[in-house]
Amino acid sequence: MTSFPEYYRENVTWVGSLDVRLAAIADLVVGRRPGRTLDLGCGQGVLLGALASRLPEGSHLVGMDVVPPPPGVRWRGVTADITGRLPFADDAFDVVVAGEVLEHVPHPDLLLAEIRRILQPGGRLVLSTPNIVGWANRVLVPLGIQPLFTETSSEVHLGRRWRVLGQGNQVQGHLKVFSHRALAEILARTGFTVLTTRGMPGEFPSPVDRVDRLCARFPSIASDLLVVAEPAVRVPDPAPARRKDTRPPSGGTRTARPTEDHG
Repeated sequence: MTSFPEYYRENVTWVGSLDVRLAAIADLVVGRRPGRTLDLGCGQGVLLGALASRLPEGSHLVGMDVVPPPPGVRWRGVTADITGRLPFADDAFDVVVAGEVLEHVPHPDLLLAEIRRILQPGGRLVLSTPNIVGWANRVLVPLGIQPLFTETSSEVHLGRRWRVLGQGNQVQGHLKVFSHRALAEILARTGFTVLTTRGMPGEFPSPVDRVDRLCARFPSIASDLLVVAEPAVRVPDPAPARRKDTRPPSGGTRTARPTEDHG
């Protein structure tokens, strides 16, 4: 069975240039002038390279991924798995960037809790992830098209009907995909306070990209979400997840029928 690191070493998903989303993240990080910054899922370090050229000399930049960093980079590379405990001390960073990472992990609650642990009090999490209720899915799903950003095969996109929508293309390994509301809720559940939420454009061909850029002005229907959050003063006690209970009612003799689980 392929492990998480093995899968992502073979399935290249990182961005190779400073696109609109990465440029926006770079601006947010530089605006904080952090002393210590971590980029989780850094790929080949496109964002870190931009930060290295814009932050003051002596700024500590760290990138973590399942693949080793390329030679000659101006930042420290850590090769490790992000699905477990992160290999950093408590309060180690002023800023943690998690760009297009949360949707790839099997336990996003654990990753967010780990990010909170390694962030200094008053630090910042800069996170981006696709929005499953973006404008395009609101159009496509009623037509019977598999929602964008979701995957049913571990190898190729299915249910998209046309190649322009990704049918038959290599998948990115998305496991959990969020709406703007679900993203806010999981951040609150893991001890973060959301400061700002912005919409970001996705990747659409012309002329559809014009519609996408327009919709990006509204986070609820944007293709991508960019969130800045800080550790809350107090970590909430999340309510335990409920499970279906098939035991008979107290004092009863009949077997209770299990209810359908609609997610």
